[in-house]
Amino acid sequence: MEDHPEWPILLTDYEGALEEFERVTEALTAALVDPNSAADDFSELFAAETRARDAVVLSRMRLMNAWRDSFRLPAAVSNDQDALRRDDSTDH
Repeated sequence: MEDHPEWPILLTDYEGALEEFERVTEALTAALVDPNSAADDFSELFAAETRARDAVVLSRMRLMNAWRDSFRLPAAVSNDQDALRRDDSTDH
């Protein structure tokens, strides 16, 4: 991953999104167990949790894509592997 220049930024974004999701989830849980919570509190917290969850998923996808891209084979190697697969399939 050290070959990917955005790796530290992507990891920091993911960690920040995860922390925000946990913070919002704790607030929502506290509101759910509090008998004095108003319906308006839930609506805002559910919306905030949805946004936070979406941010976690998006930042994790970006992080995983960067990880996957850092392990791509060079085009020449990839093409050689395709040729080997074609040769193997004609032997049967």
